[in-house]
Amino acid sequence: MSGPSTASTPAALVIVCGLVALTQASWGLIIPVLPVYAEEFGASAFQLGLVVAAFSMSRLLVNIPAGILADRADRRVVIIAASAGVAVVLAVTAGAQNLEVLFILRAVLGLFGGVVITVGQALLADMTEVESRGRSMATLQAFQLAGGAIGPALGGITATLWGPRGAYFIASGICLAMVVVAMVRLPRQPVKAREREERGSVKPMHLFRDPSFDSASLVGFSVFFLRFGGMQTLVPLIAYSSAGISVMTLGIALSALTVVNLLQVRLVGRISDKTRKIPIVVSLVITAVGYVIFSFSHHWLLFFVAFVIVGLANGFSGATPAAYLADVVPPAMSGIGVGVYRTFGDFGGLVGPIAIGALVDLSGNQLAAGATAALALTMALVFLLLAKETVGRRATWKPLEGR
Repeated sequence: MSGPSTASTPAALVIVCGLVALTQASWGLIIPVLPVYAEEFGASAFQLGLVVAAFSMSRLLVNIPAGILADRADRRVVIIAASAGVAVVLAVTAGAQNLEVLFILRAVLGLFGGVVITVGQALLADMTEVESRGRSMATLQAFQLAGGAIGPALGGITATLWGPRGAYFIASGICLAMVVVAMVRLPRQPVKAREREERGSVKPMHLFRDPSFDSASLVGFSVFFLRFGGMQTLVPLIAYSSAGISVMTLGIALSALTVVNLLQVRLVGRISDKTRKIPIVVSLVITAVGYVIFSFSHHWLLFFVAFVIVGLANGFSGATPAAYLADVVPPAMSGIGVGVYRTFGDFGGLVGPIAIGALVDLSGNQLAAGATAALALTMALVFLLLAKETVGRRATWKPLEGR
């Protein structure tokens, strides 16, 4: 956010990132044990899909209310309370006796999880200065990637050792332990007098008067659309039906990509702290090139060329836009700013798989890949034309209140 931020210790940054990562991990716990629930509850594939989607739907609905709450209450208290809620719901989920209860608990977990992620990102922006914000957001991305990878692994291992419900008890215990650490070690972030004045003078709708904020939100939509509709929906379809890639090979490739993205974090953070705008535009253009290659991937070699191109570009898709968003939102409105951004993103993640799946059914993989490339290129052009640089020698962006 514009203006100076409250100084914080590296330990505090790690605690916030850890709370967000545990929430991210809680989403994936259920994936390995879905067949067990299908057998135990007599659920169809469609019903299991609804259970999985309940988390994301709740998160979509709670992002903006969570942002408003973050701007009106002590963010430290909010994230700790929401994380405690995640821990409690995880423990209760272990005792779910039917599909309806499981669905409701997953939806409630999504509500608490959405609050943790939204407030966590706003709190992280509070703790960092503009000059180091790219590295901090890259660290958050690393924790989220790790959480996303740990969730299914934890679910599979604990389900094997102690049954499908064991995963929820273990995750609940870990989450509660992290909550205790946060209560002891996470410092309160005081609201400055200037921020109090902003709360009275700047209205939430004023954010949309800033083309830089608007374009950042659209980038958020495209990032999630490309991630869930592209990498997680279209790419597997191309792998199996066009390139002749096996399930095991694709699984290994996706895991390896996660490791590569983790290794990119330090580089991404450094580049993002020198320029925010260029990495976003370039990564979207490179992504478009990758999907053009995907559209002609009828051989495994060409498929993996496209896979590597898109995968490396994805490494810049989380941290840099988040840091840019933090730059262009007034400090007193960081919560609602993050809430709007994540709502755009989660909406993209919701419609992406549906839209891409429909395109594949209607016209095949090639047209779907071409349309995905067109979206990435369009978003790159929109951001290039509308967004202003916020850091470095080419910085031209000015705070909202100064316009």
